[in-house]
Amino acid sequence: MTITQLISKYRHINIVLLGLLVLSGCTSIGSKKLPEDRFNYNAAIVQSRNEQMLLNLVRLRYVEIPDFLRVSSVITSYSYQGKIGVGTTQAEGNSVPDLFRGDANLSYSQQPTITYIPLAGQEFALRMFRPIPVNALFTLGDADWQVDILLQIMLQRINDVENMSFAQLPSPGQMDEVQRFQREMEKLKRFQRVLKRLILLLDNQALEVYQARQMEDERQPSLTVRFKRDLPANIQTLSDELRHELNLDPDIDDFVITERMMRREADEITIKSRSLMSVMSFLSRGIEVPRQDRDDGRVVALPPMVREKILALLPLHVHTQKQRPQDPYVAVRYRNDWFYIDHSDIKSKRTFAAIQVLFQLAAPTARGVAPVLTLPAGR
Repeated sequence: MTITQLISKYRHINIVLLGLLVLSGCTSIGSKKLPEDRFNYNAAIVQSRNEQMLLNLVRLRYVEIPDFLRVSSVITSYSYQGKIGVGTTQAEGNSVPDLFRGDANLSYSQQPTITYIPLAGQEFALRMFRPIPVNALFTLGDADWQVDILLQIMLQRINDVENMSFAQLPSPGQMDEVQRFQREMEKLKRFQRVLKRLILLLDNQALEVYQARQMEDERQPSLTVRFKRDLPANIQTLSDELRHELNLDPDIDDFVITERMMRREADEITIKSRSLMSVMSFLSRGIEVPRQDRDDGRVVALPPMVREKILALLPLHVHTQKQRPQDPYVAVRYRNDWFYIDHSDIKSKRTFAAIQVLFQLAAPTARGVAPVLTLPAGR
């Protein structure tokens, strides 16, 4: 037997060995794909959650009802298929095959299935419209969340100092439209002035919010605001100014937080929080609207002379343009326009993050609700 015949004879062995090596390498594909897929799905879910929130803020700006879907589960299945084949061709009368054939095939597929659950029903509606508990605000503050942002977007009133209204402004009536917006802007300025003093006192530990001991006839322990004494002169001036602005008795240091406006005791301070829907409606005013939509009456338009001033006072600014923005923090398309938050706008990014945290606190987990959509996401 010649050398050429020997090589031809055992060539199929090399092919089989090569195929076995290829297939043996597949045993580690699953473990290698797990970290990659886990992070990819995590990033995709976060991105879709941000886009959903921004889209609902835009809907509110256009006087539409927001709607939410929650990703309940992501199930991914992996499949591998391998095949090795060897064949020969031998002419009649020859003792040695004329031709050896070999093939090795490997196929890999991934089939993710995503389950969506609608956040709807009576429980969800009640929690969306129920005021966020005041103690949640200070709990987030203790966890080093942005107290200045939370105070501005979560609180509607501190004693007689009222924040800007959160609902869409009424139709023109007896009061001139410009005067009505001017009044809203003055309310916001005064409220922010109070918040500035409040935050400075909290930062300098001149003001403390603590949970009082629970009484037998109370369902929940009350929160108390304590003004400290013997402060540095500049801090004491801030404390006195805040007391005066809120019309608090200068001889009382501890004030119990209440929601009552009428018959408030001398040692009580009214703090009314907003609902999650109110927070979203309030922040939706910071969304720029295309001029054509304003001219067509699709939104409650701000008068030009106060629009820029109000936008400058709000902690969330959403831009709009016709083309998809380059590298935005978050962007969505609504109708024929793109709405987005600029990646360099730190204040808006902080505010948007605060909305997401409040949504997680306020939104129920939708236990026992059957999924509406369970979709294979494709390969």
